[in-house]
Amino acid sequence: MVTFRTCTESDCERWIELNREFMAFEIADDDLWGGTDTASDGQFKEDFAFALANPDMITLLLMEEDGKAIGFANLQTIVSIWAHGKSMIIDDMFFEEKYRGKGYGRESFKYIEDFARKRGCKRIEFKSEKTNPNAKAIYERLGYVPTELYYYVRYLNK
Repeated sequence: MVTFRTCTESDCERWIELNREFMAFEIADDDLWGGTDTASDGQFKEDFAFALANPDMITLLLMEEDGKAIGFANLQTIVSIWAHGKSMIIDDMFFEEKYRGKGYGRESFKYIEDFARKRGCKRIEFKSEKTNPNAKAIYERLGYVPTELYYYVRYLNK
């Protein structure tokens, strides 16, 4: 059974480990992500501290099995004119490989949807790389609809 909780200060090291595993899994294509996988642990610690200090902007969620963190989701809350209110962005979501295929992703989406509703969000949105067909199949089974948009990025401090 998977359980959910928001990160606390003591979760920093594990959150960094899981994020690094996610990046190793996800970054297989172009340098779309700006080399973030080579960021120092110090940078990740700054990001973690910023997130904990700004819970109205970002929530760091851990998924656990038997008290062990096995996955995470980084959730951003924005105001969207298109949604006419708040929208939750699933910026990242990841499970360690040995915990996939157990229905934890489906349970996570249900939890995140309920969490977003409680925060007054009217929409959930996220992006997924084309190189992850398993994720695409799961999202569509859960009722999420892909749209044809281009994702533009410019890093300002590089």
